[in-house]
Amino acid sequence: MSAPARRATAFSATVAVLVAALAGLGVGAAAGARWATVASLLGAGIAALGVRASQARSNDRRAAGSAGIVAGALVVAGVAAVGESAVALLAGLAVGAAAVNATVSLDADVARPIGRTVARSASVLVAGSMLAAGLSTGAFGAFGRMLAGHVWALTTAHDLARLLAFQIELLVGLGLLHWAVPVLDDWLPDRREHRAATLGRLEYRIADLPRGYWLFLGLQFALALTAWGPRWFDRFLESLSTLGAGVRLVLRSGVLHGAAGVLVALSAAVLVGRGLQRLFVAWAGRDPPRALSHAAGGVGALVGAAIVGASPLADVVAAAAGPAWSEPIAAVGVTPILTGGVAVTLFAVAVGQAVIGRLVRPWIESDAAAGFAAAAAALVVAALLAAHGGASALAVFTAVAGALAVLDVGSNAVALGTQIGPVAETRAGEATHAVGSLLVGAAGVAVATLTGFVMGSVSISVPAWRARLAVALLLVSVLCFAIRLGRE
Repeated sequence: MSAPARRATAFSATVAVLVAALAGLGVGAAAGARWATVASLLGAGIAALGVRASQARSNDRRAAGSAGIVAGALVVAGVAAVGESAVALLAGLAVGAAAVNATVSLDADVARPIGRTVARSASVLVAGSMLAAGLSTGAFGAFGRMLAGHVWALTTAHDLARLLAFQIELLVGLGLLHWAVPVLDDWLPDRREHRAATLGRLEYRIADLPRGYWLFLGLQFALALTAWGPRWFDRFLESLSTLGAGVRLVLRSGVLHGAAGVLVALSAAVLVGRGLQRLFVAWAGRDPPRALSHAAGGVGALVGAAIVGASPLADVVAAAAGPAWSEPIAAVGVTPILTGGVAVTLFAVAVGQAVIGRLVRPWIESDAAAGFAAAAAALVVAALLAAHGGASALAVFTAVAGALAVLDVGSNAVALGTQIGPVAETRAGEATHAVGSLLVGAAGVAVATLTGFVMGSVSISVPAWRARLAVALLLVSVLCFAIRLGRE
């Protein structure tokens, strides 16, 4: 026997999303964050479409879903960075949660693709932001120049140091080559006679060197550390006449160091490539195309941020960010700020998904309505914050009534979708229920507004914190009463 459908019916779910959007716009405008609320709602809608596309079986749809989720996170991150009102973010959260609950069936299968998309896109953005920060600040170049300067100073101090440096480079190159040859043997085409003829001659183990050479190398180190050792080596080369002059010329020309350096660089490049290959295999898992489809949003955001950071648009972004972000942008650049902000937003989404799921579960009969419950909770909190910021009582009461309507209509949509089916013809009954819920909410707003108007004519002086606490407790009690009444 197949499991019952848990997706909400289309009509009531659409009504719940529209009510959440209107209530969010109203409370955002009342809080003085109209355009930030509009942007937040837009980002939430894009992310919800991305969540729906991420449930598909094809990689191209998954890639589109990943792009939608990351694009929505980018808009929300921009609102959080530029705007100063949390009401706009809560309004966007409400619309996004309701839209996700309206378009997909909330069960364990929904969380897995979202988790994969968030994890893989965020990992790409974190790595890209670190790389971009190192490049834009010049940290990599400065470290390379410092390291090269110290190495150059040590290896060119005198001729004995040049001879020691060449031997160390050669030993390191041979050691790395011993590890690089099996990698090249694995990468080259499957013609074993050619590999044996080429790579077999290059492989040489340092352990095969005679013990006397290591004693001789240690003696050179001991001489190089003394004050008279380099002078003694110079006199030794002078005693060899033409041969000593030739040795000195070869050591100072850099030919030997260059050849040994090329050997070290090529062997190290092969080993680094092997490490990156294994890292990618570990990251991609058993299905690399699927992993790349989940990370498509992060890759696209990273490329877009790199283009913005390298173009004149960087100045536009810096100006739009405001003076609060001028110092961070000047320190690390626009690209790391953009990619890091989106990565932090994605991680916040992952954490919020788990936390909100646990918070709203006691308030609902079925986990399939968790999105509508989260939307209602976000609208109630947004109303409280708007009231604290001085918004009108009418806007606050309307937002709370909208939250109750979203929870009621959305839960009814999920209940009908579970019991009858999401495609059953239940529009007439749904319309009646939705209209009744909205009328009850409108009546509650009218009564609350009238009560506030009448009480406003009575002069009662109480501390501000007590008034806010009373309003908060009143709203919570109304919400609990409405939930309890719905369950009965």
